Amino acid sequence: MIGMHIRFGNSLTFTRNNVLGTHTLLECWRANQDLVKRFIHVSTDEVYGENKEPEENSSEKTNKAMGGVEFDESKSMLLPTNPYAASKAAAELLVQSYKHSFKIPAIITRGNNVYGPRQYPEKLIPKFIYRMERKQKLCVHGKGSPRRSYLYVEDAAAAYETVLFKGKIGEIYNVGTKDEISVLEVTKAIIAAYGLKEEEEKWIEFVADRHFNDQRYYISVQKLEDLGWTPKMTFAEGIKKTIDWYKKNEKHWAEEDIAGALVPHPRR
Repeated sequence: MIGMHIRFGNSLTFTRNNVLGTHTLLECWRANQDLVKRFIHVSTDEVYGENKEPEENSSEKTNKAMGGVEFDESKSMLLPTNPYAASKAAAELLVQSYKHSFKIPAIITRGNNVYGPRQYPEKLIPKFIYRMERKQKLCVHGKGSPRRSYLYVEDAAAAYETVLFKGKIGEIYNVGTKDEISVLEVTKAIIAAYGLKEEEEKWIEFVADRHFNDQRYYISVQKLEDLGWTPKMTFAEGIKKTIDWYKKNEKHWAEEDIAGALVPHPRR
């Protein structure tokens, strides 16, 4: 997954990587069908578009605690709101067409945000860790109100392993966590993990918001949990482990390779 600021930049890159790239892999499968038992296509929760609030007397599946309609694999429409998400939806449709026409043994996954060690710092959590290590303020877009679900990388790996070995051919599985947290709450959690909770105001800088920013992608993960998978890592512990890794591996990327990603509004 990539940063929202890039989703509206050179969007032709998404078509090449996601649509042409997926089509190329599908054709590779056609040429080597006997060697491939399962084709796991990794998509994103963004293909659903933004969560809407349920209408009064609606029969849609809702989560009352979170206050909104959950995206369900079998009932929710694909309504992507940016070029990146649209290219991922297009890739899914290619996979679906190969399932119908060529009987590819495919399973599609739609995942929440993943975080953890080794993530390039264009993403929120590693970016803010790098900025904290440089004694720079954490640049929050707008009011920091968009809410996301964050899945630790080891839990994500376990989820895809579950889908690979226990998932049903032809099915779609949402991959994520039921817990949501706002961008501002993530920011404060990182500051607190550095032991600076009492000084959080001096570490936060509110900057201009993005031109468009979906508020929520809240998905149902019941179907995946029915296969026996549940996330193990709490967000607080995952943040701590992630910070520890970046502290121990500060030279993982050369400075010139990450400097452009650390500014408030990177552009590609």
